[in-house]
Amino acid sequence: MFDVEIFYKTELGRLAVGDRSYGLHQRLRAALILIDGKTPWLKLRAMLAQLGDPDSLVQQLTELGLLESDHSLPAMPIFQPAREHATAH
Repeated sequence: MFDVEIFYKTELGRLAVGDRSYGLHQRLRAALILIDGKTPWLKLRAMLAQLGDPDSLVQQLTELGLLESDHSLPAMPIFQPAREHATAH
């Protein structure tokens, strides 16, 4: 994770915060509530440390589909350099 990375709730994450019947453990729910979509990872990590291992909390929430990051970009295609055409003399 990058220090400037911003995590934000997905639509499912916003629903899970409002609906306690989603079944999140208390630590995960508290972590999800702290994630505001504005705080960079460096500062957020310190805030989440009060609840447990910040990396693990974010990973679990991401795997559950409750979080995304501004660095969660699709894989970029790999471009091959164009082959030079041999010219006949």
